[in-house]
Amino acid sequence: MARVEAAVVGVARGSLTRLRSATAAAHEDLDSALDVLERPWDAALHRRWLELTWGLLAPLERALGEQAQADPAALEVAGRVRADLALDDLRALGVPEAELARLPECPDVPAVPDRAAALGVRYVLDGSTLGGRLIARTVVAAGVPAAATTSLTGREGTGRRWRETTAAVEAAGADALPGMTAAALATFAAYRAWLAPLVRAGA
Repeated sequence: MARVEAAVVGVARGSLTRLRSATAAAHEDLDSALDVLERPWDAALHRRWLELTWGLLAPLERALGEQAQADPAALEVAGRVRADLALDDLRALGVPEAELARLPECPDVPAVPDRAAALGVRYVLDGSTLGGRLIARTVVAAGVPAAATTSLTGREGTGRRWRETTAAVEAAGADALPGMTAAALATFAAYRAWLAPLVRAGA
């Protein structure tokens, strides 16, 4: 994941600014630990990245989908899911279906009991698709097939969905801020722990 702060310039101050400030250290720690844009990349590393990414996205997206079913005003889900894209990317690398079926899921992802928690998780996941564009270019430049990078950038409309997410965070207001912050921090922590095999030495 790469930083997405520049993408939110111009958004009104308020809940979004406070959420970004409260999670900035966790975001920076994750970016520094993975150091994706500066490290050598190849198909083997990319495969491991995709396997671990799927292991996080699958349970998180399932929880978000369940919450949205009970919340008619929740953010749209179908266009935001990327776990299926991670599997498609692995297929593009030639990974057999039998191996895909055995991929483990992260056992420690944040619960999504309400809209505030959903927005906190969405803030991290939807923001990561913006940084994913930079990662995808780096990965392709290193020789990985572009067809194996779709989960990094998400489906068409990524920028619009990010604006919708930030607008929803802003509209949620101060009362929802503790729940959003807790969920976002828990999501960053889940990324940090689950992607530990990819953390560079000394990070």
